Amino acid sequence: MIFLTVLFLIFSVFFTYKHLTSVSTRFLYGIMLGWVLSFVSFILYLSKFNYYYTVISRFFDFSPGTWNHLVLVNFNPDVLIRMLNGGVILFQFSFLCYAVSFVRRSKKGKALYVYALIGLISAIQLLYYDPGFNLLLQDRFGGTAAAGRDLFQTVTKTLDAGFHFAKYGYMLLAFVLLLNDYFNTPKIKFLKNYALFNILTLIPVAAIHALTFSWAPKTLVKATVVPGYHNYLQPQIGTYTGVFNVFPYVAFAALAFMIAIIVKYSSIETYHRNRDVQISKSIDTASLGVKAFTHALKNHLLAIRSEAEFLKDKHTNDAETVYSLELMLDSCAKSFESIDYAAHKLKTIELNLQQTALDVPVRKAVTRIQASKRRQTQINVRLTGDSPVVYMDESHMSETVFNIVENALEALGDRSDGVIDIEIGEQNGWGVISIRDNGPGVPAEHLDSIFSPFFTTKSSLTNWGIGLSYCHKIVAAHDGDITAESEPQKGTLFKIVLPTI
Repeated sequence: MIFLTVLFLIFSVFFTYKHLTSVSTRFLYGIMLGWVLSFVSFILYLSKFNYYYTVISRFFDFSPGTWNHLVLVNFNPDVLIRMLNGGVILFQFSFLCYAVSFVRRSKKGKALYVYALIGLISAIQLLYYDPGFNLLLQDRFGGTAAAGRDLFQTVTKTLDAGFHFAKYGYMLLAFVLLLNDYFNTPKIKFLKNYALFNILTLIPVAAIHALTFSWAPKTLVKATVVPGYHNYLQPQIGTYTGVFNVFPYVAFAALAFMIAIIVKYSSIETYHRNRDVQISKSIDTASLGVKAFTHALKNHLLAIRSEAEFLKDKHTNDAETVYSLELMLDSCAKSFESIDYAAHKLKTIELNLQQTALDVPVRKAVTRIQASKRRQTQINVRLTGDSPVVYMDESHMSETVFNIVENALEALGDRSDGVIDIEIGEQNGWGVISIRDNGPGVPAEHLDSIFSPFFTTKSSLTNWGIGLSYCHKIVAAHDGDITAESEPQKGTLFKIVLPTI
């Protein structure tokens, strides 16, 4: 079993080391290292007490020759105790830090203070349970008067109880954080599913480690009345023989769970790729019905353009005829632009969702519109509080805002009093982009259809009713929603809501 475990660890590290760029993944490796370090040092420490062979054989199925070799090697017990306590402390430190790093994904700076505090407590534990330091304390206070010895024993018992309480408190707090993250981020599906995956897979990891090392970390060295001599204590594991019977299977399963979490940590990117495929399929399906139509339409337009150019060359001296033919040719050109626009909007879309402040795509879209200097309409952008952070594809979300603002500009036309107000804020865990204009509004009977593909109330040849349908698909792909409210002659309000991190 020991050899299978080693091979399993080598295999898992080989396939997961690329994910070490993530803080959470590093803490997961800390959990794994603490797990392995505590169990390996525990086995080696037990080799100092040979009668435990009957128990150890149930752990990793040691052959008698291998066990006898371990007994005769004469490992340094102080080093083994440091490894044992250090492994247990590393496990509990990494366990809580992993939960903190996961639930505070967008607040890394503040999380550093939490890591530092947990690390400080862990460093104090390491020092306190160090054999050399503990013997120094025992020699210093153990030989004092009775009152001094009683006080020393009271202090050490209190510290032991406090550190053991902290160990279970770390694990409990970690699960509370993950559960809170699960229940408070239901709007982001892949984060919710991932939080649930973490909870379910970490439960057996924490349970078997806590049960097996319920007594650890522990002072395993005791000073004697003879200066310079001390005894090494045996761990009290006799009451957990039931655990040892199934330990090889549970330990292997727990390691497998930890590896699964590390591999699963890339599920966010995997989710994005899967979601890209779903979006692409959805939009491709919508475009299948118009591909043949646009192809045939292009052929007709080419024929019309060809005949118009022929007639223009033939009647170059007839100004009225040439004028009419130029209008026809211009209409053909606009129709080709509309077809290309539709093809662009209906093509396969791939999203790259990253943590982005909600105001970034808005300002990008407004800058793009203002750079054209085609309108005199006033555009106001207002941020209420800090900009919410969401998972988004910045480019496509900017294009979405651009389309909505462009629609508002077209509705306002050349009005000198036209105003577009864009407000960015957060409401009940959602990031909200509100785009309001004071234009003529949208008739009530059209509000339910404005996001449908090819629906449009505009007569221009360049408008195919693709823009708002595109906006709806992009926002829905971000697990968000887009709505429209309007009253005739009172303007229109579009709201984009996206789940915050």
